[in-house]
Amino acid sequence: MEQRFQLQKAVAYGMASPTRSHFDVLVVGGGTTGIIAAIAAADTGARTCLVESSGYLGGTTYALGNVITFHNNRMEQVVAGVPQKLVDKLAATGGVARCGHLPNPGGQCGTVTLMDPATLNIVALEMMHDAGVEVMLQTIATEVLATDRTLKGIEVFNKAGTQELHAQAIVDTSGDADVAVSAGVPYEKDQRGSRLTATSVFRIGNVDHDALIADLKKNPERVILLEDPYLAKTRGLTPHEVMARVESIYDLPFIYLSNIVRDYIPKSDWHNWGITGIEKRDWGALSPFGSRVHISPSAASPTIVFLNTTNVHVDATDPSELSRAEMEGQQQVKLMVELLRRYVPGFKDATLIGSNPKISVRASRRVAGEYRLSKDEVTLGARFPDSIAKGAYPMSVQVESAKSERLHLYVKDGGDYDIPYRCIVPKEIDGVLVAGRCMSADREASGSSRNGAQCMAVGHAAGVAAALSAQNRTTPRLLDPNELRAKLIEQGAIV
Repeated sequence: MEQRFQLQKAVAYGMASPTRSHFDVLVVGGGTTGIIAAIAAADTGARTCLVESSGYLGGTTYALGNVITFHNNRMEQVVAGVPQKLVDKLAATGGVARCGHLPNPGGQCGTVTLMDPATLNIVALEMMHDAGVEVMLQTIATEVLATDRTLKGIEVFNKAGTQELHAQAIVDTSGDADVAVSAGVPYEKDQRGSRLTATSVFRIGNVDHDALIADLKKNPERVILLEDPYLAKTRGLTPHEVMARVESIYDLPFIYLSNIVRDYIPKSDWHNWGITGIEKRDWGALSPFGSRVHISPSAASPTIVFLNTTNVHVDATDPSELSRAEMEGQQQVKLMVELLRRYVPGFKDATLIGSNPKISVRASRRVAGEYRLSKDEVTLGARFPDSIAKGAYPMSVQVESAKSERLHLYVKDGGDYDIPYRCIVPKEIDGVLVAGRCMSADREASGSSRNGAQCMAVGHAAGVAAALSAQNRTTPRLLDPNELRAKLIEQGAIV
């Protein structure tokens, strides 16, 4: 006769029922959004717990090795506060390149902040400890606990079995709005072909970075420069003049090779890859790649670079699709390493260090919030009375008619836009805030607000809002935005 046992009870050391813990603020998801939210909540006086399913902190930033953008294209700082505090602590331990924020001649963003993933994890854990955050790693949220359309807590599972975590306010930084959606928050999700692709980010070592830069200085057309029309209009520089100022790979921290087929693969080799032309649709076996190859140097060493160029269409909420995406992403990694070694200067003797722990997702669910940020508001640099953060990165939008191609739609005049508090307050369910890429925004606006520094800034606001709600014994929906803004300003945030 078949016998079945519940795994959690087999390892639960005799627990007959879930244990319970109570907090002021519970943050679910330990990416950079969640890191900042938890620290901010604790700094505001809340007893805080962070739950993370993996064994490390940093999420997408850990994968990419960089954060964008702390500055707009006018070089005005738009993100500070707790995110800047993290950068400063990384700088003190050698975890960022140079001063931290590096100007970006490519023009996609004002600055790039290169972060060493290992150091990021260490420093984030230290900051959690110093702030008094209780960190629960390798812990999975399995159920939500709600009454009267108010989220009260979650049930989690780890090596100790099942536990209940209750809180006055919960911040969902899971990346997929898993907690909020499970509680009943309405959401939207782009269809295949219109959603931004996911990427298997990987690292390559033993790169001759001087040879790479020398080739780009000789052939500036091979790299995207001054892409924002505002920069082309105001800087008055040619690509050759821009590259003449580049002395090292850290002067070009966000490299976009504009067309690897046109610029690097000789026509005599095109038949090997099924290539019939330089247009993306004619790339044959190379068609899955993005139309540009993205390279960023590591903060740890210029001989190590991060590659963010694989592209996989995936529904991040479908486990079978995610598994397929992981496998497909690794095949693209293998192919791209071969291309780089064979054709791109500086990569002849390069070695694959490895891919990051899991595929990096750009787009998932977007919750329905009390306000929905729009494409026009991003483009025009809209201002809001309940602003809690600012964004500046262009809207990265998937081209529906061209697989694996994206457009960059820029903020007017190199500026920035406000992100309202209402965008992280979901409709219908109380007791929860949603920060990170799942905040309330349309498809285009989300293509900007999803980026690292903006998610960190929104995480700061969400953590403070949750702490203030707990202190006031109210729900985040009823929190006075002016009180929140005042506290954020007090903590150095730019609102």
